[in-house]
Amino acid sequence: MSEYIPLSLRRKIVIALDPEHVLAGATDIAEDLADEALAAQQQKRFATFKTVAWAKANVLRPQEDHVFLATSLDTAPKAFDPTVLASIWDSLAGGSESHASRRKKAQEALRRLSEQLSQVGVSASWEALEGPMGEQIPRCVERHRGELLVVQAPERGGWADMVSFSWADVCVRQAGCPVLVVQQKDLPDNVALAMDPPAAGQDMASAWGDSRED
Repeated sequence: MSEYIPLSLRRKIVIALDPEHVLAGATDIAEDLADEALAAQQQKRFATFKTVAWAKANVLRPQEDHVFLATSLDTAPKAFDPTVLASIWDSLAGGSESHASRRKKAQEALRRLSEQLSQVGVSASWEALEGPMGEQIPRCVERHRGELLVVQAPERGGWADMVSFSWADVCVRQAGCPVLVVQQKDLPDNVALAMDPPAAGQDMASAWGDSRED
């Protein structure tokens, strides 16, 4: 039996998860979603699950590491953010709790992932932060004295990659430790086995603990 290593002596690893994918992992899937929208939601859930599973299989040393799962919700969308109109509408309609609701969903998703890591022997905790990912994640690394940052690369393309840096790019430049960027397209589905997923035939909604009834 291996000797227990106290938290203060463990290697500190921060896993930064894309907020869009984290929120998909915490939101019940509506029955009336079109097939394409349903598939997109499930794919986002699975992408986050696979990112953590890949880290478990290839990076983490369960008896020696402590993992901080982190994401951050930006409270000030950019002027050309496609979600800005929806945010304005929520505000005008009395939806001041909209951000609080999203934060609660992010917290729930991170809590579930943390519990899943614990079930496979990895010491883990989580944080749902507020503000731009590119600002908050490097601060999170510094606050926890992180020795490695694992980043779930956001899905971008086209003009976005050409005219601006992603939050992952900013983290690579700003984090005060080595950064490992995990590209979603590079992850095979079977990497999820590292997290001991649910039995065959159980969908990803169930894996995330959704309460949706068949």
